[in-house]
Amino acid sequence: MTEPVTTDTQRFVRSTWLLDRDLAYSRHYPAVSWTGSFARDEEALGQWHTTNGDPGWAVRRARAAALLAEADRLADLAEIVGVSSLPGHERMVILGGRLLRDGVLMQNALSENDAFCSAAKGAALLDLVLAVTDTCRSLVDRGVPATAIEKADLGPVIRAREETGPTDAAGVHTRRIEIIRRLEDLT
Repeated sequence: MTEPVTTDTQRFVRSTWLLDRDLAYSRHYPAVSWTGSFARDEEALGQWHTTNGDPGWAVRRARAAALLAEADRLADLAEIVGVSSLPGHERMVILGGRLLRDGVLMQNALSENDAFCSAAKGAALLDLVLAVTDTCRSLVDRGVPATAIEKADLGPVIRAREETGPTDAAGVHTRRIEIIRRLEDLT
């Protein structure tokens, strides 16, 4: 990706999807790298979504990108020092990154519920993961041990994309309320 022809081409190309071998080997499909891929039309897309009824798209996208970048950085650090030696806030970032990767960015093309996803359901899934991550950080702030949060059953967050219909944003929102209520019971 750093040789001259590629870098010169990137000046003219509006977006690039970079496939990641490590993601493919870990059975994460589609194996599109969130660190190497880019799009230069994100501002135009944000304006389009705002015009078409989703004014929070740009903020959600920015928060998701920041969460993934921070989770990747902390995961590299955790490989050296161990996850248990990280402070609670950083452990919740790693947890949020995992939920985002497995609950939103992964897709099963063989599942009728997961092969297609409406924009509203995609936004609801992303809102679900961001809300759960925010709740987990808040719980750490209130003194709940990170290990207790990590041991909580967060499977419904990951399964929401497959267990709700392709256009069932309301079903995802209902799950969000239930999951956050269960997390709040940890206090």
